Amino acid sequence: MKPPTVPRGRFAPSPTGPLHMGSLVAALGSFLNVRQQDGEWLVRIDDIDTPRNVPQMEQAILLTLEQHALQWDGDVYYSSQHLVDYEQVLRALQAAGQVFPCTCSRREISNHPINNQRQTGDTLIYPGTCRAGVTADKPLRSYRLRVPTSAIEFMDLLQGPQADTLAISVGDFVVKDGQGQHHYQLATVVDDQIQQITEVVRGADLLASTARQIHLQNQLGYRQPKYLHLSLVTDALGIKLSKQHGATAVDNTLAGQNLITALTLLQQQPPDELQHVPPAGIIRWAIEHWNREPLKSFPIATLPTTLPD
Repeated sequence: MKPPTVPRGRFAPSPTGPLHMGSLVAALGSFLNVRQQDGEWLVRIDDIDTPRNVPQMEQAILLTLEQHALQWDGDVYYSSQHLVDYEQVLRALQAAGQVFPCTCSRREISNHPINNQRQTGDTLIYPGTCRAGVTADKPLRSYRLRVPTSAIEFMDLLQGPQADTLAISVGDFVVKDGQGQHHYQLATVVDDQIQQITEVVRGADLLASTARQIHLQNQLGYRQPKYLHLSLVTDALGIKLSKQHGATAVDNTLAGQNLITALTLLQQQPPDELQHVPPAGIIRWAIEHWNREPLKSFPIATLPTTLPD
């Protein structure tokens, strides 16, 4: 596959709920970073977690992007239409001895001594129980990718140099479960390759996934995109805005105000005169003036308790 001739970014929301301010900030940051380079911005609906999908939510998400003048290039990409691609990649990894079946339950992994010091919310570390073979009388729980003992290093364009030794931080991780569901890490890597993504701009909550995705890219011979992880948008209590915590959906009728707020959270200092400019005009200003350097001085972007008038 030939590399793209221009930079390519993407926004990949899951259709499990409407876009909130945190997701709008991520979308806007991704959009501006690639548009300022005269690149393409693609939209991907990450809809492989079927039980969590909300009917018609992808249309609501796309409408919100349109109302905020975040126009994408090409057709919308649906991850659920690429299950065959994921399975082909999985089988190639199995044939290369990189993926193995596992019969360990979450409780068994949690109770293993390697996880004795685990705090609430910490990632479970897989101890490698099934690396040499599974127990015949136990049901299949997952397929896991072998990880190296050496550190995976990469440069994040905002967070700086990163190093993650997967054998210590997470262990061999799941790429498909026993019910046939391909997991996020595998799907995202394959999707990025199919869409020829050259840069990934997303929230810092996904920074911990990056080394796993780079390891997969290395195993598959894929190109590695550039990474930029935006600081998370939190509420007044410092809690990350999320669908799980009931974050309020952005109001499409206030698109201009929403964009001003999002630009402020991205430390772009939009001028007061933009308050009365339609969304398309705000976006034109934002593309011309996009500068990610100020973000390095603000590790956390906090959502104001009241939106601007």
